[in-house]
Amino acid sequence: MEPIYVFLIRNDVWIYILSGMGLFWFGSELIRAQRGLRYALFGLERERGQRIRNSSLAFVLFFTAVVSLVFYVNNQIAPNLPAEALMPPTPTPDIFRTPLSSPTPLEGMEPTAVPSPTSPPVPTITLANPADLIVPEADGSELTPPSVATAAPTPGASPTPFVDCTTDLNISQPRNGAIVNGAVTFNGTADTPDFGLYRLQANGPQTGGQWASLLGRDIDQRVQNGFLGSVNLSDWQPGPYLIRLTAVNASSGDTGYCVIQITLDN
Repeated sequence: MEPIYVFLIRNDVWIYILSGMGLFWFGSELIRAQRGLRYALFGLERERGQRIRNSSLAFVLFFTAVVSLVFYVNNQIAPNLPAEALMPPTPTPDIFRTPLSSPTPLEGMEPTAVPSPTSPPVPTITLANPADLIVPEADGSELTPPSVATAAPTPGASPTPFVDCTTDLNISQPRNGAIVNGAVTFNGTADTPDFGLYRLQANGPQTGGQWASLLGRDIDQRVQNGFLGSVNLSDWQPGPYLIRLTAVNASSGDTGYCVIQITLDN
C-alpha cells in the first residue's frame, strides 16, 4: 500500500482539481435530471431521466470518495511514512546521452588519434582553515579545535579531523555550487568509523559569518546515501552559503568535516 500512498501524496493537487471538476459536472447533471423528472410526462422520458440521475449520483459519490481518501492519506498516513519513501525517485539514466566507447579498429588499420576535448574549468571553493572552524557546544559556548590548527599530518596518514568530503562523509544533494530556494532537502552519507552523531550547519549572510545549526539538534543515527535533514530557508537572506556536515565520534570529538557551497536565491 505504501506506493499507493506515495502516489496520492505526490499528486494530491491534480487529484483535487480533477475531482472538483468531476463533482461540478456530474452534480450539475444530477440537478438537471432531478428537474427533468419533476416535469416528465411520458414513461420513456422518465426512464431516461432516472438513468441519467443514477449515473450522475454514482459519479458524485465516486469523486467524493476520492477526495475523502486523499484528504485522509495527507492528514493521517503521510506523517507516519518514513522520510525515504517521500524522497524524489532517482532519475533514470538517458541511454542517448551516455557516452559510447570508441569502436575497435579493424585489423591492419592504425587507429587515428582523436584529440580529447578540453574540459571546462570547474570553479573551486576555498575552504576555511581548520583552525578557523567553530564548533558550537551543547551549552552554547564555542570551541575551536586546537589540535587541527597545530597538529601536523603524519606522512602516509590522514590528518584528524579531516576536512574533505569522502565516501563515508558527504552531501550528495544539493550538489556543490547548486542554486536553491525555499525548502531544501539534504541527502548524503554520515557513516564514519567510531560514529557517534552528525550535525548540519550553515555559514553565510544570515548567520553573520558564524556556523549555525540547520536542524536545531544533532542526529545520532548513521545515514548511508539517504536523508540527512530538511530545512525551510524562505526567510533567509539570499547569497552564498557554506554548508558543513560534521562527524562526531562516540567520545564527542569531531572526526571530519564535509563542506560544500550553495547559493540561496529566494
